[in-house]
Amino acid sequence: MFITRHYDGYLYIVNQYDHSIQAGEVAKHWGNDQFKRPDYFKSLCLAVEKHDIGWVESDTKVLFNAETGQPVPFLSVNLLQHVDFYGKGYEKVKEEDPYAGLLVGMHWMGLYTSRFGYDPSFTFKIPEELAPKIDEKIISMQKEWVDLKMEMWKKSGPRSQFENNLWMNYEIVQFMDRLSQYVSMHKLETTNKLIMGPVRPLLESKGVMITVQGQGNGTVVVDPYPFDSEVETTVVLRKIPDIQYESHSAVYKAIEEAEFERVTWKFVPPIQGESFKTLETESFSCKKF
Repeated sequence: MFITRHYDGYLYIVNQYDHSIQAGEVAKHWGNDQFKRPDYFKSLCLAVEKHDIGWVESDTKVLFNAETGQPVPFLSVNLLQHVDFYGKGYEKVKEEDPYAGLLVGMHWMGLYTSRFGYDPSFTFKIPEELAPKIDEKIISMQKEWVDLKMEMWKKSGPRSQFENNLWMNYEIVQFMDRLSQYVSMHKLETTNKLIMGPVRPLLESKGVMITVQGQGNGTVVVDPYPFDSEVETTVVLRKIPDIQYESHSAVYKAIEEAEFERVTWKFVPPIQGESFKTLETESFSCKKF
């Protein structure tokens, strides 16, 4: 399953896990005078970095849509495959770091539940015949999280504070995922403007919406700015002719033979005195890409 975009006769392809790693690198810069670096920060960064590690297998094998003759984009993957791959990634991260695994699990289940109400505009469409199976999975996962949390509560102080920190970290995982999608799915020349969030700057504060806009040269203004400095980041991609391929082997061969390209972006704060506050009514949706 890839992040893909069509441009100028080519299909641009970013591996899900490459996107995940890139997001994790940027997440390490989270925190400044306005945005507090949260508790469990190391685990948070690991969760962002590895939230799509379950998709390594699909990136390698290349999922193919025989009707379109192209690789399957991440928003069109078969739901049962989606559950299977994310489940493997969740287990892998949980074994390495239970807190990071919990965040990955929340990210995964959130994709079926409008991100637990965090972003009602984005949720996977669940076929009616699969709804009972998905509901059962969501319930069983939430029961499993109780045991995970109980082990951490013993070491972290009040349960309410732990939960509050956990959901703030979940907000950051969602924002970092979307910010990475922005640079993965756009050309350097983009001036597209999107609003993402909400994210709490402080544990006790209300969530704020964050506006992201390309400047047409690979620079992306982020307002308000949550990072400790300007952040340079690299998207790794390949491109193949944007045609209808006759078989899985044909598209697999095209992708295997395509050279990896490294595209450099830079996240920067707004110029002092400028703001995107007039755009508060807009919202982020993957469908806009």
